[in-house]
Amino acid sequence: MSYAGDSSIGARVRAVEKEYLAKQTRLFVTFALVEGPILLLGVVLIYGLGVIDPEIGVWVLMAIALVGGFVLSALLLRLIRTRAAAVAQARGENPLF
Repeated sequence: MSYAGDSSIGARVRAVEKEYLAKQTRLFVTFALVEGPILLLGVVLIYGLGVIDPEIGVWVLMAIALVGGFVLSALLLRLIRTRAAAVAQARGENPLF
């Protein structure tokens, strides 16, 4: 059981884990709120308004999805690295040794 004044290593690690879980949730929500409208705009331009030929539009949508996937992967890797460093710091580990 954890107490408000608990300053043990386990409590610090749990606090860091909780903080990074919230950051990860915000990352996914923000990414979805950005990627969704971009894909929707692409679908509307391709199939709704006919600005782009649908045969080529499929490739455009795939490119948007691939770029989005790459960006999400890069952001997640950065979050994982910073989380690992923060957990190590909470445990009192020195990254120089």
